[in-house]
Amino acid sequence: MFTRSKSLVWSVLFIGLVACVGAVFLVARIAASDSKERRSGTAQLSTQIARGPNSRNLALQPEAFKLARELGKRFSVDKNATAVVMGTLQIGSEARLIQLARTQTADGESVQITIDGSPEPLTWDAEQGGLSSGREASKNDRELIERLVFDSPDQFVLMQLRGASYYTVARAVRPVDATDGYAGPLWTIVRITDPEQDQAKKPTSSWRLYYLNTVTGLIDRIESQVQGQRIVAEIPAWTEQNGEKLPAQIVWSRDGQTIMRYTLTNFAPSPN
Repeated sequence: MFTRSKSLVWSVLFIGLVACVGAVFLVARIAASDSKERRSGTAQLSTQIARGPNSRNLALQPEAFKLARELGKRFSVDKNATAVVMGTLQIGSEARLIQLARTQTADGESVQITIDGSPEPLTWDAEQGGLSSGREASKNDRELIERLVFDSPDQFVLMQLRGASYYTVARAVRPVDATDGYAGPLWTIVRITDPEQDQAKKPTSSWRLYYLNTVTGLIDRIESQVQGQRIVAEIPAWTEQNGEKLPAQIVWSRDGQTIMRYTLTNFAPSPN
């Protein structure tokens, strides 16, 4: 009888243990499912924010998506929207008025550049590359087009749509000559490699390094290389117009010497 009672007790304990373990697994499964649903909801929300009515996904690259949200709403509107940027472009001692019409497309954007006093409009898009009056651009025009198009926050965001590779080189970077107690800006450096393989359309610099300020989230500096020479585009100031953040000025230099300077005067976003 003692043996049967003992067996009965162990049976009850075993059944209770199984029930407890089952309950634990059930709770864990419910929690995991709930967590998965929350993550899925967050992902869907991010995709909805990143996509316009024509379903462009601008959340493919986290750093690009982050910058897009920082810049304003111009990346969440219809992909055919056009924003017109006006300013002055100074090369050497000569300054001219310049206008860039940037139209967002399924594979990024197309850009039309009009420079005061120049009879030939310059254009760029992913399908044809840089052109001058619809024809292949000269070496100088091609370099000018690429600086104005690629050394910009818009291309940092939109290059992901045509398959460019993004690689975070380093985070919390400070100047190489910074001393102990340095309290200046730190950067996240992202290298973007252009996917174009056609030599007629391939940029003269196949990669660019973008320095994103860890405090503002905006780009402070862009580096590229043309024929073995390092080209640096500094963005010393930003401005906000019509709810959009844009470089107030961009200064290009080579070997420490300024070669070109752009200053924004006006920004006209699409009415969409």
